[in-house]
Amino acid sequence: MNGTENCEITGPSRSGGTRRTAHDRGGWLKPLSTFRALGLVLLAAMSALSSGTAGALAADYAVYEEHSPETKPMQPGANLRALNRVITQMGDAIHLDTETGIVSLKAGTYRISGVSVLTYFDAQADTDGRVSAEARPNASYAMLLHPGAASRDVEPLALGTVSTANMDPSLLDAILTFDADTQIMLMHQAGRDVGGIYLQVYVDGSDKHVMARLVIQKLD
Repeated sequence: MNGTENCEITGPSRSGGTRRTAHDRGGWLKPLSTFRALGLVLLAAMSALSSGTAGALAADYAVYEEHSPETKPMQPGANLRALNRVITQMGDAIHLDTETGIVSLKAGTYRISGVSVLTYFDAQADTDGRVSAEARPNASYAMLLHPGAASRDVEPLALGTVSTANMDPSLLDAILTFDADTQIMLMHQAGRDVGGIYLQVYVDGSDKHVMARLVIQKLD
C-alpha cells in the first residue's frame, strides 16, 4: 500500500450515507494543521516577549530609604533627606553615598519615584506610639535637586506633591535625562517656622521608621 492518503474506504456508513475517503478527510484536517502551526508561532512569540521582559527587569535600578537611627528636628528651608539604607541595587549606573544621602547617576534617562514624610513630635507626650498632630499643620513638599542647588532661585529637577507635616507624604514621580554623569539629592521644605517638626524620630528602640524613599530605574 502507498499509505492511507490514496486509500479509499468503500461501503455505506452507519448513518446510511457514503463514507468519506481518507483523501477527503485530509481536506478538513489541513485547517487543523494550520491552527497547530499558528499556535507554535504564538508560543514562540510569547517566549520571546517573556525573554525581553526579563531582560528589561535586569536593567539598572535601585531602591533607597531613610530610616530613623536618631530623632532629628527639621531646620528652616530645604532639608536634605538622609537616605541611609540600600534596599535593593542592580547594575553600576546608580550609587548611593549613605553618609551624605547623595545619589550618583551615570548619563542616561531615568524614572525616579519618591516619597518624603515629616512629622510633629512631642518627646514627652508621644511615647506610646501615637503622634501629636497639629490642627493647622505646615504645608510642605519634596523636591529633587543637584547638590549645592538648594536655593529658591534654582528650579528643582522635579517637584513632589503638596503635603503637610502631619505625616502626609509628598509624592514625586519623574522621567529625567542627564547628558553626563551627575548627582542628585532628595530634599523637603516646610517653610521657615518649623518648630516641633521632625525628619526622623527614634522611639521604642527601633530605627525602622521609613521617612523617605527613592526608587530609581535606568531606562536607557
